[in-house]
Amino acid sequence: MLFLQFQIGDGGYALSIDQILEILPLFELRKERLAPEAIAGSFDYRGLFVPVVDLCALELGRPARQRLSTRLITCRLGQAYKALVGLIVENATETLRCDPTDFTPFTMGPRGLVQRVELETLLPAEVQAFVRGDLVASQ
Repeated sequence: MLFLQFQIGDGGYALSIDQILEILPLFELRKERLAPEAIAGSFDYRGLFVPVVDLCALELGRPARQRLSTRLITCRLGQAYKALVGLIVENATETLRCDPTDFTPFTMGPRGLVQRVELETLLPAEVQAFVRGDLVASQ
């Protein structure tokens, strides 16, 4: 199976490409009023509203560094893949091919130890609800 390797701070993570639609360079986002704090903004992806989460801000309390290797990953959220979410991550420049069972809970990637992540466990419930449209932000 193929995984995209990226970093949140110094930690290495891998996300299955099955959930990824496209990997984009980082660009300016539209700010969303009344969105959960974890939402960094949104953008239009082929006519669809896509909220974006900066994983460094979510996990580390600081925004991702503005580097050439910082990317915006457009992903499908959930088994039905009806909702899209963008993830801002650092150092998203390499892939890793391995069997999912190799993560126990880590495997060795090109840059060191890598932990496999799933969107459903990576994103807080409030963010997932907002992305799916189940949660209308409070005023």
